[in-house]
Amino acid sequence: MTEVRQERALYCYASGHEGAWEAICLDLDIAVQGRSFEEVSSLLREAVSLYLETVGELPEDERSAFLNRSVPFRTRLRFAIEAFWSALRARGNGELKHQFTMAMPTPA
Repeated sequence: MTEVRQERALYCYASGHEGAWEAICLDLDIAVQGRSFEEVSSLLREAVSLYLETVGELPEDERSAFLNRSVPFRTRLRFAIEAFWSALRARGNGELKHQFTMAMPTPA
C-alpha cells in the first residue's frame, strides 16, 4: 500500500540577536537554538522533517495525535503579541524576530 503524503504549511517563529537565536514550530511544538537565523531555520526544518518521518512510521490510527500537537495557547498568544510589537518597533532594541512558514510533506 502506498502512503499518501500531503503538503502542510507549518507556522514557525524565530527570534534572537547575533550569536543567540531560538526558533519554534508553533504547529508541532518543536524548538531549536542556534547562533543565527539561518542556522535555527535550518535546524528547525531538520528537526521537523525527522519528527514527521518518525510519525509517518506509526500506525495510521496513532498519527493524528502527533500531527496535531500545537504549542499551548498561551505560548501561541505570546508569539503573536511579540510579532505584533516587533512589527511596530521594527528592530528598536537590536533584537530581530522572524515569522515564517515551512511547507512540509506530512503523512495523511
